[in-house]
Amino acid sequence: MKAKKNVFFLLLLSLMLVLSACSGGNSSTPTNGNTNAGSGDGEDVAGQEGGELVYVVPSDAPTLDPHGMNDTATTNVTTQLFDRLTAYEADGTVIPSLAESWEAVDETTWEFKLRDDVKFHDGTDFTADAVKMTIERIIDPEFASPRAVVLNMITEVVVVDDYTVQFKTEKPFAPLPAHLAHNAGSIIAPSAIEEENNGGKKVDENPVGTGPFVFGSWNRGAEIVLNKNENYWNGAPALDSVKFVVNAEQSTRVAQLEAGEAHVIQVGASDVARVEGLESAGIELTRVRGTRMDYLGFNMEKEPFNIKEVRQAISMAINKNDIVDGILDGQGVPAVGPLAPTVVGNYQDLEPLGYDVEAAKALLAEAGFEDGFETTLFVNEGSKERADIALLAQDQLSQIGIKVNIETIEWGAFLEKTGAGEHELFILGWTTVTADADYGLYALFHSSAFGAPGNRSFYANDRVDELLDLARSETDQAKRDEAYKEISEILVDEAPMVYLQHPDFIYGTNGANGLFVDFSGTPYFHGVKLN
Repeated sequence: MKAKKNVFFLLLLSLMLVLSACSGGNSSTPTNGNTNAGSGDGEDVAGQEGGELVYVVPSDAPTLDPHGMNDTATTNVTTQLFDRLTAYEADGTVIPSLAESWEAVDETTWEFKLRDDVKFHDGTDFTADAVKMTIERIIDPEFASPRAVVLNMITEVVVVDDYTVQFKTEKPFAPLPAHLAHNAGSIIAPSAIEEENNGGKKVDENPVGTGPFVFGSWNRGAEIVLNKNENYWNGAPALDSVKFVVNAEQSTRVAQLEAGEAHVIQVGASDVARVEGLESAGIELTRVRGTRMDYLGFNMEKEPFNIKEVRQAISMAINKNDIVDGILDGQGVPAVGPLAPTVVGNYQDLEPLGYDVEAAKALLAEAGFEDGFETTLFVNEGSKERADIALLAQDQLSQIGIKVNIETIEWGAFLEKTGAGEHELFILGWTTVTADADYGLYALFHSSAFGAPGNRSFYANDRVDELLDLARSETDQAKRDEAYKEISEILVDEAPMVYLQHPDFIYGTNGANGLFVDFSGTPYFHGVKLN
């Protein structure tokens, strides 16, 4: 047992070291820029106290419950309202937040020491009981959180005392501190959970956390206002408020940034050159080499996408270089498989299904579709790049006889439809927020994660399930890497999706300083000041 224990702790150390180097640079932010995570108060940032920051976004958050939906729009808002036990530093290191320290007591028990000076937005104390209530809520099968897959390796939460909590897992799980930094680990005030359980307001309407901003108002589909938390444990923000304003037109968002109507936007790759030309006017770019993979997904429960040769043919008919060099203007790298090069456990020496139109035609004919077929491709509103990728796919698939009808859908409805399996083809992305291959693969490809948790391809493979489960509990990183290598090779061959590219995260700011963006592309506004 002692030898196994030593291996576990060596793995833990190696994971932390690798995570610290995996994320790539954040050109506009110092290494300790994540002030929301507990690493600084932003006092060195130039600017003034007060004011309202306007962040113009492509789509509204479907929910303000951090356990309610596994999507970027939800994460970007709830990250400001809630804290987690751990957080990510700019270089990817897992650092303290609501937890001051943690240790692996044994192979299946982690113990976290909590801060004793934190209050929720409603004035109640943050304690181990709140952690227990939150984590038990997200892993409760009856609650059925789409984000349960992030923390469902936890089997029991034990309150040792008011400021000490233990997590027990069925099998060893070394990346747990990194998983707890995911937005799914956001700690919700017990009062909000109890009110929901008693038939009152749901957490979606009553998002009470410990974060630097407090919920103000929500005009659904239009804007969300968050106000300063004057009593924030890590120092009150300089900003009086943050307003998330919805505008589905990407070119208009850039115009708003240029005109000073927006302080912050996420810049689409096709607009980077335009925004770079505005730097002399005081507009700045923040670039992060991230852990995201964009893909064209199949619904494998619908014909003919249940046929491997059809999926392979579509994969081979789409030229990824045209996407990266043309649509993304070089702001990313083509994908060889499902994991970005910045993810721990990735294997980049794969032999991808190469671009080969004639071979694609032959595969279609072999599958019985020599004359092609007609299908519908779902794409969400608000992203010019995804719309352009859809048009490119429509054109390139027509060369092998597949007629693609494109249907553009509002973000929340898009998530609901693809989660319910109402689609045939769709374009989406998946960010490995923990920077570990478990999160990058488990939710997308394990058969227990069908639908909203991530597996919108409805892909099931017993061997892949077995390897994913093995890699979750394995304490030898080299053996984990071997499992992820085999998984990646199977996934390239079976092609449950077309692995398109790994885009950079690019944010533009005008009149605002101190923005921090982590390697998952999530912005933090705690340390921001307006000029």
